[in-house]
Amino acid sequence: AGGPPDSGSVVSVLTMSESLTASLDGVTVVVTRPLDQAAALREPLLQAGAEVIRLPTLQIEPIEIGPLQRNLILDLDRYAFVICVSSNAARLGLDALSDYWPQWPVQQQWLAVGPASGEAMSGWGLNLKTAQQGATSETLLDWPELQDLTGQRILILRGEGGRETLADTLRQRGAHVDYRELYRRVKPTVDTAPLLQALRGERVILTVTSGDGLRNLMSMVEGDVASLQRCPLVVVSGRLAQFARE
Repeated sequence: AGGPPDSGSVVSVLTMSESLTASLDGVTVVVTRPLDQAAALREPLLQAGAEVIRLPTLQIEPIEIGPLQRNLILDLDRYAFVICVSSNAARLGLDALSDYWPQWPVQQQWLAVGPASGEAMSGWGLNLKTAQQGATSETLLDWPELQDLTGQRILILRGEGGRETLADTLRQRGAHVDYRELYRRVKPTVDTAPLLQALRGERVILTVTSGDGLRNLMSMVEGDVASLQRCPLVVVSGRLAQFARE
């Protein structure tokens, strides 16, 4: 992602839905996902001939359950819908909830924002519906069951902070919305020397899956952001592409 249009830098932002059909021989690809989530992207890149640098720009740190959050868990059966906005939220949320609920509340609808979240929620015996196309909060908001929510209670499982679009819109439609924040995203301490060395070459592609990850990546290279701006940046959604351009 380059700087402002008048800076003279080249902006090159692709989405991961745009297939890279050419051979990646001689190309270095930087994978910035958390270490425990990097393999799914790293392995296909290696098979395509790329050299892969694993440089996690995010670390997932679970949040301890406090009294208020424990009350939300104990009141699970009061919610008509439970929404998981990420695979981390699904994994950590179900682990926490299952300690208190050996059987899930009857007729409760669980919703997953995207296939990765849905996969993390599979096998738990939930009444589950997964957004397959778009994988964004906006996709869920188009569903018929989330249009008139007068008097309904909704629990959203997510990380600390994040966008408010989903909850704000659900409230406008009449729902009472609560959050159970399960983790925080922190910047890990990593060795950036392999990245800085690679940036001296000519064929480096950056991959980023979140805005926080992009911010941290830029922070990690400190005074060498201009070298990042010369590299193509591959992102996972149009919304993240716009954030990167800005």
